[in-house]
Amino acid sequence: MAIYKPDYTLIEAKEVVDKLGDSRKDQMIKYYITNKESEIVQLKNIIDKYENFFKLMNELLPNNDRTLKLY
Repeated sequence: MAIYKPDYTLIEAKEVVDKLGDSRKDQMIKYYITNKESEIVQLKNIIDKYENFFKLMNELLPNNDRTLKLY
């Protein structure tokens, strides 16, 4: 049985970000965070494409072990 331990630092950080105002500095912090989040989504999409490519290649190669799973 796993024990759930909340990430209190993350919870506190989210509260701090939510309290940011409309100053130029605060807007730049929010922009940086959203930009990093969109980069993460794009990288996950690229990884998924490569994963699908290698799965397909594994199926098409001769003498491959059909029991071998790439995930």
